[in-house]
Amino acid sequence: MYQASKPVRNPEYTRFIKRLPCVNCLRTWNVDPCHTGSHGMGQKACDLKTIPLCRSCHIEFDSDPRGFAERNKLDIPALIERFNRAYFKTGKAA
Repeated sequence: MYQASKPVRNPEYTRFIKRLPCVNCLRTWNVDPCHTGSHGMGQKACDLKTIPLCRSCHIEFDSDPRGFAERNKLDIPALIERFNRAYFKTGKAA
């Protein structure tokens, strides 16, 4: 019946995201790709739906994703689209 699709894993894309500054505080060190899509027990969302967040912002995001985005006026879907467009425009993905 219903079968969930496996999330896309793209280590090169996550390295690209990791090189960017935190979208919240603009910190450039200890930045991690933060998975923003829906995810279940022990499974992360698709790598193509990550945004760069420093570790402290990442922890805050994980505790309340919607509230974090609203408090910091972050349009997560627009950010994801922007990062995907920049990554695929460079010809890195094939």
